[in-house]
Amino acid sequence: MSEDKLARISSVISFNSKNINDSCKQLKKEIARNNLEPLYNWFNIRKDKYYKIGWAYLYNHYDVEDVFQNTIMKVYQNISQLREERFFETWVTSIFINECKRILRNREKVSIIENLDKSEIQQGQNSYLELKEGLDRLEDIHREVLVLKYISGYSQEEISQILDIPIGTVKSRVYRGLKQLRSNIEEVE
Repeated sequence: MSEDKLARISSVISFNSKNINDSCKQLKKEIARNNLEPLYNWFNIRKDKYYKIGWAYLYNHYDVEDVFQNTIMKVYQNISQLREERFFETWVTSIFINECKRILRNREKVSIIENLDKSEIQQGQNSYLELKEGLDRLEDIHREVLVLKYISGYSQEEISQILDIPIGTVKSRVYRGLKQLRSNIEEVE
């Protein structure tokens, strides 16, 4: 084992909670200053750990690499939402896992589409057209949350963050949007 690697391991082991909080606080400040180098270094130190998590979900090297990049961008974009620096690693891990799940959901959608036979595709096209017409007739605020939730696969919490609205507003817009969408589709039929 190289001396550099031993020094890194011993510095990680000797960290007490105050040092971890201070280093996370400094990391947050650097990211807020648009300096991503410390974030890349932070991930590089933990790459094996995160790679194992990603592999457990995705079983694909390219997808795991995509998750790393997407997570780094989400951390960068949402760093101001982290209230307590001591939860930095937990917060990043939840973003990483959510990105893995998002890729899995997208993969499942592709798999379902690939497995349809021609009659199902024809029926699906009709359903798709009805859905599209129903969505087109919705107010923008309702269409937006339904597209983010059911087509893009975002959670209500993520939609709340994306649109910068309270989660209660997201829930009510989803409920009202679905209700109106059902009504619109029934009118189309």
